Amino acid sequence: AFDEPAAEAVLDRLFAEYTVETTLREVLLPYLHELGSRWADGEVGVAAEHFASNLLRARLASLARGWGQGHGPCAVLACPPGEPHDLPLLAFGVVLHRSGWRVVYLGADTPLADLGRTVEEIGPDTVVLAAVDAQRFQQAMPDLGALSREVPLRLAGAGATPAVADPIGATILAGDPVTEAQRLAPHT
Repeated sequence: AFDEPAAEAVLDRLFAEYTVETTLREVLLPYLHELGSRWADGEVGVAAEHFASNLLRARLASLARGWGQGHGPCAVLACPPGEPHDLPLLAFGVVLHRSGWRVVYLGADTPLADLGRTVEEIGPDTVVLAAVDAQRFQQAMPDLGALSREVPLRLAGAGATPAVADPIGATILAGDPVTEAQRLAPHT
């Protein structure tokens, strides 16, 4: 209903009653999946999908404040070129930081040349790339192969398949973003 105050009130209640991880895993990520399906089926218009996504993006971004601080290992998070769906990656980053990691978040549609320069500049412990379509990864295989020789590379999202990951030596994060972030112990 485009009612931001009501939506914010629901989010406030969820985050007050449950942990961030539970709220993300059990409510927000399933909601985003359902919203995407409803949009694809024509049940929800672009405006409603954008409204909800941007509202959730703002809340997740508020949870991400300070995630580059700390003394834990460092992860660079991005989506490959052409991939606009970064909310699950943002949720992953929030939980990863809460698990002790420092996070450098590059977000959606990241040029691989810029990602490579970032890796050279900061020397992260891992890079996580997320895409809903395997073609986003397939179009970048040579660059991803070079990247995986420089830093441990993890691929996430529905586009992360063995056909993409195996030839370049990447690891697939096959579970939901919250569980996968929790599995990456800070010493990994």
